Amino acid sequence: MKKIVLSAYACSPYKGSEYCVGWSWATGLAKKGYQVWCFTNTEDQEDCEKERLKQKLENLTFIPISLTTPLDKILLDNSSKAIYLHYYLWKKKTANQAKKLHQKEKIDIAHHVSYGSFQQGSPLYKLDKCKIIFGPVGGGQMALRIFKPYFGSSWSTEIIRKNVSKFLMRFNTSLNKTLNKADVILTVNQETEQLWQTSKYYKERISFNFSDSALPIQFEQNQYIPAKKNKELRILWVGRLLPRRGLELSLKALSYLPNDLPYKLIVVGDGEQGNKIKDWIEKYQLNKAKIQHLGWIPYEQMHEEYENADVMLFCPLRDTAGLQATEAMGFSLPIITLNISGMRSIVPETCGIKINPSTTNGTAQDIASAIERMYTDFDFRKMAAKNAYNEAMNNTWANKIAEVTTHFY
Repeated sequence: MKKIVLSAYACSPYKGSEYCVGWSWATGLAKKGYQVWCFTNTEDQEDCEKERLKQKLENLTFIPISLTTPLDKILLDNSSKAIYLHYYLWKKKTANQAKKLHQKEKIDIAHHVSYGSFQQGSPLYKLDKCKIIFGPVGGGQMALRIFKPYFGSSWSTEIIRKNVSKFLMRFNTSLNKTLNKADVILTVNQETEQLWQTSKYYKERISFNFSDSALPIQFEQNQYIPAKKNKELRILWVGRLLPRRGLELSLKALSYLPNDLPYKLIVVGDGEQGNKIKDWIEKYQLNKAKIQHLGWIPYEQMHEEYENADVMLFCPLRDTAGLQATEAMGFSLPIITLNISGMRSIVPETCGIKINPSTTNGTAQDIASAIERMYTDFDFRKMAAKNAYNEAMNNTWANKIAEVTTHFY
């Protein structure tokens, strides 16, 4: 039985996004028979342990790394920028704990999966005499300048992020030592692969493009839902209401639709831009009766929203991947998205409509045309729905983990 150390800062059986990634790798590797030690933070340790016992995974050990009590209480807040400082300090402590574990257990493989940030590197580079796998990681994607109007005052943050990325590529010890020592590097999108290629440590033979988005296990038993030809097109948007998620772009696109096209947009999610939705509806002269903002809802309740929708509209301006698109496809929803970043690889051409960004207005107009086609061309929507379902059913965590372990473990 090979011994695996996993770095999964975010890890929870009951949450999506990065949390789902960490949990899926930890339990998936254990189910394949490996002895797994998973380093994570303290945020969801009770949930992880409860589900581990429920699933009888005796070969999986969660090792929650805590900072001093005041620091965990102050910094461990995913809604705050302080989370990055917490992650930095967590990595330093995790590196030392992982070294001690390695000395005792003689680890075979050290695998970093979360946070999936290329520029941050991994705490596992300090382990010697074992295989090191870094990824899947993203972070190379940058927002296009044509999207500047949708970022507002936070566009300066995008510029800072770009400069910080350049700084970390040159001076981040954790990153450069990770890139130097890693036996395998998995990047989640084309932009991150290109960023990796700029490193002096780039080695083509160990580089692979590999998405970190897969269908959550609770949706793997979904049955195909045939597309329905309703009078009203139900459009679903899911995500945190952040500038980079591009909700304003989607609302602007609705303003280009014909006035007689019946639709209902359901927005699921909350965040810093939640209070701007009413302003955007007025700005783009939209019918507020056609737009419903549900805010945050429990993860398990998303099932009903996916089932009731006809299509998912998700056009992030900058995103590593897009787990919600994979989830939506698992409910037979065709996807309208932009042909950039992680969405480029997550959504095949046959599963919806992918738009190549052109200009600020032109991109919104193209999204509107895609929505109109989803309404008027039922045969196309029906075909895309079936393809989306089939794609998602093949894109399970079990299949993804099997692919990585077969090739690299």
